[in-house]
Amino acid sequence: MDHDIIIVGSGPAGLSTGLHLARLAPELAERTLILERAHHPRPKLCAGGITPGGAAWLRKLDLDLGEVSAVEVHEAHFLFDGRGFVVHREPFVFRIVRREEFDAWLADAARERGLLLQEDTRVQRVHCLEDEAIVAVETDRGAYRARAVVGADGATDVVRRAIVRECIPRVSRLLEILVPTDLQVPTSLGLGAGRALIDFSWIADGVQGYVWDFPTQVQHQPMRTRGVFDSRVQPQAPRASLKAVLQEALARTGATLDHDKLKGHPLRWFHPRGVFSAPRVLLVGDAAGVDPLLGEGISFALGYGDVAARALQDAFARGDFSFADYRDQVLAHRIGRSLRRRAAVAGALYRIRSRRLLRFLGWNLGPLVGWLAEHYWVDWGE
Repeated sequence: MDHDIIIVGSGPAGLSTGLHLARLAPELAERTLILERAHHPRPKLCAGGITPGGAAWLRKLDLDLGEVSAVEVHEAHFLFDGRGFVVHREPFVFRIVRREEFDAWLADAARERGLLLQEDTRVQRVHCLEDEAIVAVETDRGAYRARAVVGADGATDVVRRAIVRECIPRVSRLLEILVPTDLQVPTSLGLGAGRALIDFSWIADGVQGYVWDFPTQVQHQPMRTRGVFDSRVQPQAPRASLKAVLQEALARTGATLDHDKLKGHPLRWFHPRGVFSAPRVLLVGDAAGVDPLLGEGISFALGYGDVAARALQDAFARGDFSFADYRDQVLAHRIGRSLRRRAAVAGALYRIRSRRLLRFLGWNLGPLVGWLAEHYWVDWGE
C-alpha cells in the first residue's frame, strides 16, 4: 500500500502535522497515513500543561481547547527556597489536561477532517530505498511505502533511531505521581484548584530543573500531579536521584512516596544543532526536541506541525525531498526562536551550583522574571 506521506505517531506533534496539512494542502492530506501503535484513548504520562501559546496553535486549526476537560491554572508560583515570583494571567497561565483525553480529542478532529489514522500498528523499521525514491515503513501489520515520512513517535523511538546516531545524549528525565488534593505544600501559598507550584530549590543539589505541584482531574475528580523534571542540559554533570528528591518534596506534605504509582518517561530537549531531518524524513515534537527549560512539550509539539506541513507542501511542489533546509525553517519559525531562547536560559541557569547565587537570583530578580514570563513566555505561539 503506497501513500505520499506517512506520519508515525498520533500524539500532538503527529496529529498537528496532519491537521496543518489538511488546512494547507488538502490534496496531500488525502494521501497521508498516520500510524499509531496503541489505540485512542491510550494512557500517556505527561503533566499535561498547555499554555495560551498552545491554545493559539489550536485556534489556527479551528479547534477550541475549551472542548477538552481541563483544570485552569490562574497563578503559577515559581520558588527557590521558599521565595520567588508569581505569574498571573487571565483566562489562564496554562491548562492542565489528561493526555489520553486530549490526544483522543485531536485524533477525532483528524478523522473528521478526512485524515486516515490507523491504530494498533507498531512500526518496527524505517529505511529509505534510494533506487525507488521511497521510504519503506515496516510494521507488525505489513509494509508500507511513502515518498516522505514524519517521525512523531517520541524521544527515543523508531524513526529518530533510523536517521540519527547519538553522540551527545539530549534526553531529560521526568518522574510523576498523582496524589489526593489534600496533600499540599505547607507554605503560605494556599495552593488550590487554580494555583500551581514550580520549585527550583533542588538545582544546587544537582537537579537541572524543578519539582512541580499542579492541580489536575482524573475522570472529573480533582487530584494533584506531583513530579520532578531534570532537563540534563549539562549531560556530564552528576545525576541526582529523582526518586529521593520527589520523596523529600512529598515528605514536606506529610506524604510518603508510593513507588507502585510512580511513573517516569524521557523527554528530548531542543538544541539548535540537533538533527531534525534526513532525506525524505522529518522529525517533529519530542523526536526533534522540545523545551529544555521547563519541559513544555504539548504546545511546542502543536507548533512543529505547522513547520513540518509547510516543509512537506514545499517538497512536493518542488520535487525535492532532501529537506536540507528544514533545520533553518525550524530555527526561523516562532517555535524555533522561542526554543533557542529557552535553551540559552536553561544552559546558563542549570549549570549554577551555588545555593547563595541561586537564592540571590530567585529572590531579587523574581519580579522582573515574572513580568517577562507573563508577557513573553505563556503566549509565545500567539
